[in-house]
Amino acid sequence: MNLSVQDLTPAFGAEIRGFDPIVPVDDQTCSLLRGLFDERKLLVFRDVELGHLDQIWISKMLIRQEHLPDRPGSAQFEDNFYVSNRRPNSAAPFGRLQFHADTMWAAQPLEVLSLYDADIEEPALQTLFVSAADAWATLPDDLRARVETLSALHTAGEVRRGDLTDVLVSTVERPPSTVQPIGRRHERTGETVLYVCEQMTKEIVGLTPSESEELLGQLFDHLYDPAGQWEHHWRQGDLVVWDNVAMQHARPNVVSNGPARTLRKAASPVPQLSRDQRPAFSAAR
Repeated sequence: MNLSVQDLTPAFGAEIRGFDPIVPVDDQTCSLLRGLFDERKLLVFRDVELGHLDQIWISKMLIRQEHLPDRPGSAQFEDNFYVSNRRPNSAAPFGRLQFHADTMWAAQPLEVLSLYDADIEEPALQTLFVSAADAWATLPDDLRARVETLSALHTAGEVRRGDLTDVLVSTVERPPSTVQPIGRRHERTGETVLYVCEQMTKEIVGLTPSESEELLGQLFDHLYDPAGQWEHHWRQGDLVVWDNVAMQHARPNVVSNGPARTLRKAASPVPQLSRDQRPAFSAAR
């Protein structure tokens, strides 16, 4: 397979052209894509047409899961998860999302996420990304010294911080939570990532509320520096796959009656939640 690869930013991301999901992926191409994924943390495949199981296969292949599902080629199977303001029973149907990593509240968070353009109308709202791996690597020495032995509490429950205008707030009856080191070791790559986020990190363990918020504020200023953000502007045939431990994502305010924004989502592995641990959504005012 003859692929064209171009870096998206100096710190992370690569755009890939020439990938054909119908053509069998040979070992050399798999090795190339896995290396790119580990190094660049986010891959954008342009101009692809693929079904749901193909999307899952690519996600699993990139993280070297031993038991890959049979690859169905371009066959269309029933899709089971969407982020949409138009499709019934979809996730995050409206509102703004603050920066986060999905299931950051879990002891073993999702390793990889992907979104595929299923139905996008112009003007299409972008998805924003930052690299938590690069944020740790570039963290000022004095700030790293303050946090390298500290841990933070993350929750799937409501965390109210900063400007909440139009933010989509999830409410969970029994929200799961976990405590993780702020400098979290990435199990697959061995890198250290800055493991805090504005949407799910409730507090730094062992500090007073004011001390915790002051220190988190400094970490967020570094992590979410606009100079380190990258915006993906959706168009037909886009597949975006990213390392959910090393990257964080966000989006502007999506309105229910605005342009269609339907993205098919795939994750690996899929977390199992009881009914009362699944989020319900409301818009903060």
